[in-house]
Amino acid sequence: MRRPWYNLGTRVFFAVFIIFLSVATTCSAGWVEISADPAVTQAKLIIDDSESILPVPVISKGSTLLVPATFVAEILKVSMRYDPQAERLTYSIPGGAFEVLLHHKEWKLSSGEKRTFDEPPVSRFGVPFVPCELFKVTGDYDISWDSEKMEIRLHRPRDVAMAALTESRHGIHPDKVRVVFHLTREVPFKVTQMKNPARVVVDFEDTYVEGVLDSFIAHVAIDRIRVSTTEQRKTRAVIDLNYALPDVTTFWLQDPVRFVVDVPTVYSRKSALTIARGIRYITLNKGTPNGPLTVDVLEIETSDESISVKTALAGSSDSFGLASVSELVSRSGAIAGVNGVFYASDGTPLGLIIVDGCLKSLPVMSRTAMGITRDGRILIDNVSLDAGGNLVPDWLGEGVVYAVGGGPRLVKDGKINVTSSEEQFKMDVAFGRAPRTAVGVTDDGKLLLIAVTGRQAYHSVGVTLEELADIALKLGAKDAMNLDGGGSSTMVVRDFVMNTPSDGRERKVADAILVFTDTPKTTPMNP
Repeated sequence: MRRPWYNLGTRVFFAVFIIFLSVATTCSAGWVEISADPAVTQAKLIIDDSESILPVPVISKGSTLLVPATFVAEILKVSMRYDPQAERLTYSIPGGAFEVLLHHKEWKLSSGEKRTFDEPPVSRFGVPFVPCELFKVTGDYDISWDSEKMEIRLHRPRDVAMAALTESRHGIHPDKVRVVFHLTREVPFKVTQMKNPARVVVDFEDTYVEGVLDSFIAHVAIDRIRVSTTEQRKTRAVIDLNYALPDVTTFWLQDPVRFVVDVPTVYSRKSALTIARGIRYITLNKGTPNGPLTVDVLEIETSDESISVKTALAGSSDSFGLASVSELVSRSGAIAGVNGVFYASDGTPLGLIIVDGCLKSLPVMSRTAMGITRDGRILIDNVSLDAGGNLVPDWLGEGVVYAVGGGPRLVKDGKINVTSSEEQFKMDVAFGRAPRTAVGVTDDGKLLLIAVTGRQAYHSVGVTLEELADIALKLGAKDAMNLDGGGSSTMVVRDFVMNTPSDGRERKVADAILVFTDTPKTTPMNP
């Protein structure tokens, strides 16, 4: 409901009273020299032909009264910006923004229509004053003034026709959903976007609903549009989102009159924290055509002598068994870790594992593996066994002290190269969208540990192997490989689980890749 006039009067009184006091105080200071220019004085503001009479500071120039620019914005309930250096006022009204320059009579609306003041806007003691006639810019107010009686009469016509909201429709585009509201004319409006619950609220004033306009939207990001009359002379449209999205864009279109809300659905945000010297934790939040995506990344400077990366089995004394990544990180004193190779239900790794230079588990079907040599080099290659049971290539002979199998390969020599069929992976790994864990290496030798949350429709939908390869490539990987995923996909940093495991809790795994640093674990994270 539009606020009653006595409420408006109270708000206006306080606004203009503060302005008046500040101006009056400045004028009464002993060191102020009064010029020949018209002074700031006081007029009576008579609202809606009622008995409500309020003081308002004015400047009288001939037959024109000028009022504080903020007073106009308050009455019209629009935003205003003042640039004192450029001596420029910018008002935003339903029809668009327009500018008024101090000391200039001519000005024009956003439509291009030119208008002329009888007297130009001026500034007194840093306060911009504009002619009363500026109230007529929206067409919603009647105003008259008498410079001899020092009175301003303001009322909103009782017979202002209300607009009708006749239709709401939407269109789904590759990067956004466009919602369009058809109205019989432009009206004042307010847009509010909330994160929890995720929704966009548009309040149209002087508007009634003509027909039933609720509409469901077949899109992963948006649930539906609800339209209702909330108060007298006001209609509310609510766009219910399934998850938080970036800020919407709104604008008017003409012939016919339409109010457009563009809801972005494809977006990308990246943030990074240094958790220890040479170790960065990166978060990627993306909007995709399939839904939201959350990616957690550890970027590790393996050339830093204070950092070491090792593999570890879940059982005690590096034996087979099952334990959560959090447990493995905690009991080893690591600063971070991710899950490793596929495994059987009893904790037997299903792929290559080398710990402290000892071969703990044999490779499977020449699948991709990641190895770390004694001098800190990172190798990603297909590893198999020859007839004599020796590793091919001979990683132990090449000085590999830690290794973990997995597969398929995702990136080779800086290009996407997903080898699911060559490595004989079954459908549950090779295809579909799922939580995933990956490891990669950049051209300059940085190690990338990647965990993608999945199977959570309105939080993170997961990725295909091809999408995981693309993520690794964009993070700078020249070579990358897939690790165990699904409910096993876990990243732990400083004893906190950073991703959201799809089981709702950590799953016990057979092994992990652990990151160690000489930096004390109490060292704070830095951006």
